[in-house]
Amino acid sequence: MQWTARQHFHHRSALMQTWGAVLLLIACALWVWLGFLLADPEDTYYYGGTSVYKVESGVPKQLTLLGISVPLSVLGTGLLVAGSVRRQTSAHVFEVIEMQKSEERSREKGK
Repeated sequence: MQWTARQHFHHRSALMQTWGAVLLLIACALWVWLGFLLADPEDTYYYGGTSVYKVESGVPKQLTLLGISVPLSVLGTGLLVAGSVRRQTSAHVFEVIEMQKSEERSREKGK
């Protein structure tokens, strides 16, 4: 019973970590795309012989990417951290249980 519960808990924690990593990768891809949009030379126009540049860009598209990537980053980080903490806590609890059982066996052996 304890082993199956531990396996189920470990599986759910790994699933949380996986979803967190996937969301973070998607957010990173959006950030890279946003970086390319900000550095796009097609949006920069050179006027005459002066060194004045006018930047016209698709600000709504950039803000949309930023607006989508930030919640994905936060959610991905939360899931990744929560999954890691669950795994470590689970491992610690089961080690404590094993130590208690070992201590009980040694006490019974000593009687």
